[in-house]
Amino acid sequence: MKKLLFVLAFTFIGQQAFSQMYIVTIAHYNINSCSANEVTLTTVTPTGTETHTCIPEHIADGALISLNQELNSIISQGYKLIETNNGNYNGTLIILL
Repeated sequence: MKKLLFVLAFTFIGQQAFSQMYIVTIAHYNINSCSANEVTLTTVTPTGTETHTCIPEHIADGALISLNQELNSIISQGYKLIETNNGNYNGTLIILL
């Protein structure tokens, strides 16, 4: 009986650990007072801390470099990438579980 209780408790705790997530989104430049040729990369940690970073708006200006660095730093912590998109460039939402 104790073993069964331990297994159930471990399963519940394990499920809680995997329910944490990072949220990353790209939004309009005026959210973080970025310049007109930049967009705002917003990251929300599992603890609820929100950070805004200005990144270039165009790939030719290095936008993918900044985005890749941010996503790689989160993925290196063991999170998996799930992309959701509502069809709007300024509404792209990236969730890392």
